[in-house]
Amino acid sequence: MTLINNHQYYVSTTSVVLRKSPDEKSDPKNHLLFGDWLLYKGTIQNGFANVFCRGNTGWIPETSIQEDKILEINFLDIGIGDGCHIVTPDDQIMLIDAGKTDNMERFLSWRYNLRDRKVAGVDDVLPTDAGVKQPMPIDHVVITHPDKDHYYGFLDVFKNKKLSVKNIYHSGIVERPIKAADKDPDLHYYSGDDLGGYRKFSKKLAYIWELIRTNTEMHQIIAKFPTTAKNYLTTLREAVTNSPNVTFHTVNRKSEYLAGFTEQDKVTLEVLGPVTEAIQKGSTTKDCLKRLGAEGVTKNGHSVVFKLKIGKLQVFLGGDLNTESEDYLIQHYCNTSVEVSELEHKISELLAKGNTITTAEAQELAEHQTELQAIIVKARKFFQSDVVKACHHGSHHFSETFLKCLNSIATVVSTGDGDSYAHPRPDALGAFGKYGRGERPLIFSTEIGRSTKEFSNVYDYFQQLKAYEAAIQAANTDADKKAIEKEMQEKKDRNVVVYGMITLRTDGEQVILAQKLESPGGEDNKWDIHELKYNVNTQQFEYVEKTGH
Repeated sequence: MTLINNHQYYVSTTSVVLRKSPDEKSDPKNHLLFGDWLLYKGTIQNGFANVFCRGNTGWIPETSIQEDKILEINFLDIGIGDGCHIVTPDDQIMLIDAGKTDNMERFLSWRYNLRDRKVAGVDDVLPTDAGVKQPMPIDHVVITHPDKDHYYGFLDVFKNKKLSVKNIYHSGIVERPIKAADKDPDLHYYSGDDLGGYRKFSKKLAYIWELIRTNTEMHQIIAKFPTTAKNYLTTLREAVTNSPNVTFHTVNRKSEYLAGFTEQDKVTLEVLGPVTEAIQKGSTTKDCLKRLGAEGVTKNGHSVVFKLKIGKLQVFLGGDLNTESEDYLIQHYCNTSVEVSELEHKISELLAKGNTITTAEAQELAEHQTELQAIIVKARKFFQSDVVKACHHGSHHFSETFLKCLNSIATVVSTGDGDSYAHPRPDALGAFGKYGRGERPLIFSTEIGRSTKEFSNVYDYFQQLKAYEAAIQAANTDADKKAIEKEMQEKKDRNVVVYGMITLRTDGEQVILAQKLESPGGEDNKWDIHELKYNVNTQQFEYVEKTGH
């Protein structure tokens, strides 16, 4: 490969040290990861190329450079909730959930240098000013389900006028006020009317009828309630206000794949859930979502669920699935009426009998175990993945069988401070390890992986804030004040970036998962890196075990 001056390239090795001089013993300037962006500066010496990367100019081996961009998935520590940032090999940007604070917006501000981006009409920038750009486009936003700890962080993203959103994907469940006069007498309604009506056939069987199913319906429902205080509609309204041409997509299993991410594309996004059923009311038939339990159980359980594939790698992105929905999904994909959580319970009860078990009970136990194993084998054809984003932040509401169906080698848990549910739960962490693939299944946690100097000492951080406030008060001009405020905000932005983020980098063959070291060993040792290798004999990825400390 012949390098071209001022062309962009990418790091091709697991990691590489950016050095001050073209010598492997030269002082380190930074620690780079597989897939990091490079700008070649036109000079090669002693087999080293001069490049610009991560704000530094230095030297890396020419053999550590490639032309092709890879897939990058960043699991952010956005506090309580989920937030995932994806960049595809063709440079499309996708956000899957955003927590409930402004951490996702701060991450984007840092990642894309939004605070320095000049957009006409923002921060007094005129269309005639030099360097003016259009708002940076976010190609795809996925709201897995209407729980505040998954969608409310998008409020700040949608409000940022330096960003625009092209597509928003959702489950069809939209909270909205319903007046008594507007209620359909043939429908029953959830308490509070948050999820709309459901078609009820019995105490145990009901389906949500009033889903939002089209882009037109979503725009109409947002326009119908211009002042509602309901948080979900308020968030979506900001998206339409700032990006009037945004397109809403209701996705479910019948969608099969997201457009542009089909089997013909390099990266595929297969929609595994939610699963709808055709329900008739009078002469009208609609695809509806089954009521799985209480409101929370239902909207969590009908999260938008993807399996992402690139090359040989498969990544499961599961929203807030729970025991009820995992049973339901297994029933659907395995074409069975068996509730696996109930089957698990029966097996557990029989095993607890120990040596007091009767011959008939032993036979029953063997039959249940055989039935369960057959279900697992069948379900793995749909669900088995190499890397899994843990459902519901490591909640205890999960099926052991579903974890066996996932059979992952690495699990990423998204958790944060101030969680009243103590996520990730000890039993969940134990189960992730027990039912993971290989001798040493990997478990990552954004909360455990947190690494930030800014917040490591509360008193020091408080002193920094006081210093900024004093500098702002002492500033002589508005321009000076804005510059100091910008510096303070950028420090907060960077804090989010190193605040427990787990990054996955892959081209479908080579795979790494990495997190910032809490106390870097130097400019050449900033990352804790875990590598997966594909075994052609087992046709599965395996963890490359580390040695030493």
